[in-house]
Amino acid sequence: MKISSAIGEFKILQTVKNRDELLVLGSWNDLVRLFDSSRTFLVNRAENLFGLYLCKQECADFLTKILQQIDNQDSEDFRIEKNLTEKRYLA
Repeated sequence: MKISSAIGEFKILQTVKNRDELLVLGSWNDLVRLFDSSRTFLVNRAENLFGLYLCKQECADFLTKILQQIDNQDSEDFRIEKNLTEKRYLA
């Protein structure tokens, strides 16, 4: 799932190894704005892509936080896309 909002742009992927674990991808600034920087790791230097692992409950809290920060001005900029065929990452 790809999420674009005023807070940042994120991709959320289900991990293969643990079904309760999700990988959240985004830029360093977008991720550390919402999460502890010690949990964030480099995924792809060329794309300036970082990631962190969340359990499903923590991801639900993350999505709730994004939704709560949307106001009328930001609602036009908020998008959720489910199709991520452009690139695949094995977690």
